[in-house]
Amino acid sequence: MKKIFLSFCFIIAALLTANGQDKKAEREAAAQAAFEKALATIETKNYVIIVATFQDANGVDVDNTDNANFLAFENENVILQGGIVAGNNHTNKLAVSNYDQITDKKGNVRITYQAMGRMINAKITMSIKKSSGDMAEVIITPTKGTVKRFTGRIVPTAESRHYRRPGEI
Repeated sequence: MKKIFLSFCFIIAALLTANGQDKKAEREAAAQAAFEKALATIETKNYVIIVATFQDANGVDVDNTDNANFLAFENENVILQGGIVAGNNHTNKLAVSNYDQITDKKGNVRITYQAMGRMINAKITMSIKKSSGDMAEVIITPTKGTVKRFTGRIVPTAESRHYRRPGEI
């Protein structure tokens, strides 16, 4: 009886392990597909990153629920809107220069560029990891003010649900 019970336990353990590996493979495949879609979207230079989480002044990650805090890339311009992203509540339109995209050995992508406008001059760095799919980590380092750090999904502008205020600075 003990042998039958132990055999039954081993079979169940083997099935559970195989099922867990299948789910992991599915998650990895979904992340890879999202990553490739995000890279294709970035190549169009017409995308939006709505802030999902951001670092507050104490370095604590905080969730964002306001779709008016975003970074949008439109052709050769960047739109920064919201206090979390721009440090002001204006819609800031910035010209992009020194655009550089680097892919490391693991396939992760880092994009760096200078953005200059009336109220903001900053270096913007985006990191997209293969394992995180279409989530980007963004660091905005202005010449004046504090560094802004946030994460968000990379979405084509046509599919985004961001709220853009009228009037640009």
